[in-house]
Amino acid sequence: MSRNTKYEAKRKGKGQKKITVWVPEEAEVEVKQMCDFLCENTSYVPFMARSLVTGKMKKAI
Repeated sequence: MSRNTKYEAKRKGKGQKKITVWVPEEAEVEVKQMCDFLCENTSYVPFMARSLVTGKMKKAI
């Protein structure tokens, strides 16, 4: 079993699913940080998004 296979099995064991998504380059870091936060804090869900232009919050889902 390769290291990657072991890593993926460990994540699946935590109830996580591997997906591929396309994100804007300027939001890559924030999206990754949000995903890491959600993986560590399973009782949270994403709800709002902030505009990079105006700074205003908008319901995202």
